[in-house]
Amino acid sequence: MYVVSFIFMIVCAVVLPVALAVIFCVRGEENWKPLLFGALTYIFFQVLLRFPLLQMLFPQYSWFSGFSAANPALYALFLGGTAALFEEGGRFAVISLFLRKQRTTADGIAFGVGHGGMEAIILAGINSAALLLSSGTSPASGIVLAGAIERLSILAIQIAFSVMVMKSVRERKPLWLLAPFAMHTLVGSSTVFAADSADTWTIELSLFAVAALLSWFTVREYYKDLR
Repeated sequence: MYVVSFIFMIVCAVVLPVALAVIFCVRGEENWKPLLFGALTYIFFQVLLRFPLLQMLFPQYSWFSGFSAANPALYALFLGGTAALFEEGGRFAVISLFLRKQRTTADGIAFGVGHGGMEAIILAGINSAALLLSSGTSPASGIVLAGAIERLSILAIQIAFSVMVMKSVRERKPLWLLAPFAMHTLVGSSTVFAADSADTWTIELSLFAVAALLSWFTVREYYKDLR
């Protein structure tokens, strides 16, 4: 079960995003562009900007470490809010500046596959592959399985958020930018806050339900474009 759980994680965090990217590129010659910029958006705004800034706060500012320990709800809101700010703001900036001719719902889905796929590979795929090949101590199979379900949910959520931001830019409606920002903050902060108190599977099943609802939105928007 241990090996199967890790293989499933690698499938969810690496194989599936890469397969979706290949499918998009095969289906259309221009789909590579939103895919690429989606992946670069995550790398630049999260890996190169937000993560280093967060790492700087803890060792350099002892008051922040004290604040995070004494105010778990506010700390969770801070993490969720900054993730939403960097990711949704990054999506909006990149789509507005670099994707002026690729703004359909399908382009938004491709952007989300690039963005969410890169997140899955960096945060889960690489580590899972390394742990599977190593002989050291590894998480229990149940935790790994829950993490794989989480990666599927987050990929679907990232795709939906990308579609919303694309819709905001295309239709010039700020509400479609505010909506993913608010939902991203809520989902992110709730997940962080509940991590220490709620059952793991309760969190993951709740996240999966959100992902299913947002996937319905993505599918609806896609078919609306085809009419």
